[in-house]
Amino acid sequence: MDGEAGKLDRAGDDVGVIRKAVEDPMCYAPDALGGSDSGPAYDNFAAAWQAEAKTLEAALHELADKVSISQQNYESADHETIVALHSAGANDGLTTMPAPAAAHPGMTTGLTPGARPAALGGPPIGTQPTPGTPPPSLADFD
Repeated sequence: MDGEAGKLDRAGDDVGVIRKAVEDPMCYAPDALGGSDSGPAYDNFAAAWQAEAKTLEAALHELADKVSISQQNYESADHETIVALHSAGANDGLTTMPAPAAAHPGMTTGLTPGARPAALGGPPIGTQPTPGTPPPSLADFD
C-alpha cells in the first residue's frame, strides 16, 4: 500500500507492536500490587487496555484497506472518464448543440415573415405588399 492507506497500515502495525511490548504476563502474586483489591483491579485494567489496543490495531488495518479500495475506485473512474471523453471526440456525429425544438401546436411552417395562412385553406395572406406595387395608404381602407 502507498499514500494515506500505507500510513494507516503502518500505524496499525505500530499499535500491534506496542500492544505486544506491554503485554502483561501474570508473573506475580495477587498481593504484589498492594493488596487483594489492587491485583484484580490492575488485571482488569490491563485486560481492557489490551482489548482496546487490539481493536485499534484491527480498525487501522481495516481503514487502510478501505482507503486503498476507494483510491483504486477513483483511479478507475478517472480512467473511464478519460476514455469516454476521448471517444466522444471521435467525430462520430455527436454534438453538444441542443436538439431543435418541436414546432408549437397551431404554428405553421414555410410561410414568409409577415404572412398569415388563409382562413379557409386558400393561399397565405401576406401583410407585406406584393413586390412592384405601392404600399396601401390609409385612404385605401374605408
